[in-house]
Amino acid sequence: MISVFTMTIKAQNGTYEKKNPNGAYCYISFQKSGNLVSAQVFSWWNTANNQMGYYNGTGTLKSNSCVLVSTENEPGCKVTLTVTEGKIKAAFGNCTTDHLPTDFNGLYSKITDAVAGDYIVNVPKAYFYKKADAATKLKTYVLKGDKVTLDIENVTAGNWALVYFTTTSGKDIRGFIPLSSLKKSK
Repeated sequence: MISVFTMTIKAQNGTYEKKNPNGAYCYISFQKSGNLVSAQVFSWWNTANNQMGYYNGTGTLKSNSCVLVSTENEPGCKVTLTVTEGKIKAAFGNCTTDHLPTDFNGLYSKITDAVAGDYIVNVPKAYFYKKADAATKLKTYVLKGDKVTLDIENVTAGNWALVYFTTTSGKDIRGFIPLSSLKKSK
């Protein structure tokens, strides 16, 4: 008797990171709804000129893998993501124009449940913090229902988000807020 065992790996929403030995790093902010995937990729090259790369795309997950399509990036850039046992394997092909060389190919580990995008404050008052540390509370805060934004280049490991809020007068306020005070906007 031959038995076949098939395992479906469930993609976990969150942000994943790969660090290279030279100090360069790359984040993948991964969101899955059904079999539809949206992802933002941010790379920092650790060079004197602070070279960065960025990619934003969507795709359909089939057999735990998807090829992203972007309307913003170089059409020839091929980004393939494969979900494997709580990690994401990324492959970048012909993406040098978008500053995502094959140096960033490989396995990415999850660093936080937060993903890039807009969040709604879900507590009566959420204070900003100077660092991801409760001892660094600032006087500024946002109120329940206010919208804050987490940019991919500001994702941090753990249970805090480095977000910004734009006041009605157009001033941007930036600081850390505990993830527990925020709900992902749809």
